[in-house]
Amino acid sequence: MIADLERARQLAINEQRLVRRHVNLALATSLVHTAICAFYLWGGYFSASLPVFTALFAAIWVGNIALLSLVRSGITRHRRDPSLSLWIALWLTTGFLVSIYFVETPEQSTVFGEVSTDGFRISVMMVFFAAMLLASFRLNFWKLSVLALYASGGYALVLLMAFADHGVRLSFTVEWLQWLIFSVTAAAFCVTGAGINALRSRLSGKNEELGKALEQVREMAIRDELTGLFNRRHIMEILQQQQALADSGDYRFCLCYLDLDHFKPINDTYGHGVGDQVLRRFARLVHDSLRDADYTGRLGGEEFVLVLSQTGLEEAWQVAERLRARLEEQSFADLHENLKVTVSIGVSEYRMGEHIDDAINRADSCLYRAKETGRNRVIGETHLDSVANG
Repeated sequence: MIADLERARQLAINEQRLVRRHVNLALATSLVHTAICAFYLWGGYFSASLPVFTALFAAIWVGNIALLSLVRSGITRHRRDPSLSLWIALWLTTGFLVSIYFVETPEQSTVFGEVSTDGFRISVMMVFFAAMLLASFRLNFWKLSVLALYASGGYALVLLMAFADHGVRLSFTVEWLQWLIFSVTAAAFCVTGAGINALRSRLSGKNEELGKALEQVREMAIRDELTGLFNRRHIMEILQQQQALADSGDYRFCLCYLDLDHFKPINDTYGHGVGDQVLRRFARLVHDSLRDADYTGRLGGEEFVLVLSQTGLEEAWQVAERLRARLEEQSFADLHENLKVTVSIGVSEYRMGEHIDDAINRADSCLYRAKETGRNRVIGETHLDSVANG
């Protein structure tokens, strides 16, 4: 079941993965823009010299890498838009606008021959719609409008500068008709993009709800319903993981097998409701007594197990003894004035290469010895060995 939950989690929308994909697509868009302009430079349709072209696109890519680094570093992850969509789109658009200023129509091209080239400038600006589509997944209508107005206004400014300064053969009617078509299309993208953004926002909300539901299901799958501790199946998985760590190198861990003393008479005398309260309180006591690196689970009934990582036998015995003493001092008078609860504990240390059941059985044997010698005590392997040798 845990494996099924993990597969379901992988199918859910991963926001961080989407952010990375977003910036990668933005870089791909910039790469297409660079390739188009390089092709025009090669064909003689880009008026800038090679050093100017190199400097221009070096600046564009320095900005690309700077924005990418910000997103990849995680600095932006707490922002409403962690992918910096608006800033990336504005930067890409700035590169488009600057580059189309240099696109011109020479009298003769050694590559293309004498052909009409009125569409070359708009062909570069068409890449803008790829950037705008990408931004649509993150930006609302008003931010998309800002982007569209920036692109449309910048395009018009470039045309005015080209007519005034560029000294190239331009068709006034064709260039401004292309600008008008570009502007209308950009406005249409604002409307459709806003719809895309709204859909993504709803999906993101549903994904968050799904993530919470998956986490709740996972917790239900690995937790004991009454006490909130790990259940038997999950604590056995943890033991197998600890065994793998111990068998692979310098790692040790201990097991503590716990059993509440005379728990059946508590249920019979005071009722199962009181018994459940005792189990919950004991679970909280155990949880509060352990480090974050340790694990505790309920095996069933009044039986529990502790897994103490990077802990030797003597230290584990001390942890168990402190827990036993704390429970002995715990007051249950609010449940019943005569109610006292104690615990017996057996402690063993895992030995490299053995089966995990062997370590469990040794802890169980120590627990049996603790019960046999009067309960409310901790017996470790060394204590059991000394009794046997004595």
